Amino acid sequence: MAVTRALWTRLLDTGARSGHHRRSPMDDPSLFDDPTAPAPARPAAGEPATARPAPAAPTGSGPVDLRRPVDLRRPAAAPEEREPDDPLAAAVTGEGPALLAVDGNGLVHRAFHGYAEDPRGPLHGFMALLVGLVDQTAPEGIVVGFDCGTRSRRREAWPDYKAHRPPHDPGVGRLLASAARLLEACGVTVARPEGLEADDVVASAATAAEAAGWRALVASSDRDVYATVSDRTVVLDWRRGIRRLEPITPARLRRDPGVRPEQYVELAALRGDPSDNLPGVEGIGASKAAALLAAYPTVEDAGADPIGARSVLGRRAGRALLADLDRGESSIYRRNARLMALDRTVPVDPAACRREASAEDVASACEVAEVPTIASRAAVALGRG
Repeated sequence: MAVTRALWTRLLDTGARSGHHRRSPMDDPSLFDDPTAPAPARPAAGEPATARPAPAAPTGSGPVDLRRPVDLRRPAAAPEEREPDDPLAAAVTGEGPALLAVDGNGLVHRAFHGYAEDPRGPLHGFMALLVGLVDQTAPEGIVVGFDCGTRSRRREAWPDYKAHRPPHDPGVGRLLASAARLLEACGVTVARPEGLEADDVVASAATAAEAAGWRALVASSDRDVYATVSDRTVVLDWRRGIRRLEPITPARLRRDPGVRPEQYVELAALRGDPSDNLPGVEGIGASKAAALLAAYPTVEDAGADPIGARSVLGRRAGRALLADLDRGESSIYRRNARLMALDRTVPVDPAACRREASAEDVASACEVAEVPTIASRAAVALGRG
């Protein structure tokens, strides 16, 4: 190796002296500098040379700095859309009263599985989780939505909807009933509309809150409720935990998955939702769906431009989408969009959802329900302020 290295060094030196050595572009870093930048001044005679100045920071116009990685799929967030220091505090504060709309079924399942080994029991866990939400949001009103337990309009429209899910543990059913009773005893508004789901309740609550001049805080782990997001409605995603709520705002949706709130159902319909037994359009995942909706306002607009749609999605996925849209109302995309669209017609009066029960009544209700360990915290969180 030493002989080879020495020989190679001699060859390079010989080539340089003879003029036969070709300089690589990598030998001159200046070749990669911004061509519009002014050339550094030459030192005066007898003056020592100075180090090359660092390139100026990009300003958002002019040549692209090829030394920086560029995300071609999603543009960088505008300065006004960057995350605040405390995203949750920024999301839950604002002008006007706030209505906290909670996915009761989701909270029951979280309590049932999270407190299964807790001696205080899952009903204590349900109330503890709700109190945790209220502590962090300080709403003027609260409404908790539950699925209708007797029928489903979505399953009636498409029998395979959620058909792959195993039957609920009987304990879940008992907890759903006892949680609803305890909430009502504590003066919390409960809604269980015929044929609909908890998502429909929270979507209706958000719509009613905005119409009444309130703000809406939608607490759920179901991404379907992302469609409710607006300048006056924030989704509080609890998938990472009640004490680690992630606020979903319009700016957050534009960053990830890369769509506007009103486009979210279309993205989900293209991608599909395995948890609801809804397959998507073949070959189209979240990234391709977001790219399509960045190029077109709606999926139907993309379908009206076959060449452009194939250009965005690629030949195979583009053909799959166009073939699906040609199926009319039996289209996978259109079926998913109908089933995923949230019903916003459930009657919810934000003013009637105000916390009106006294702290003493809330504590007494917890005692009667045999969850005295949460009584004092619930009295403070749910009692009349």
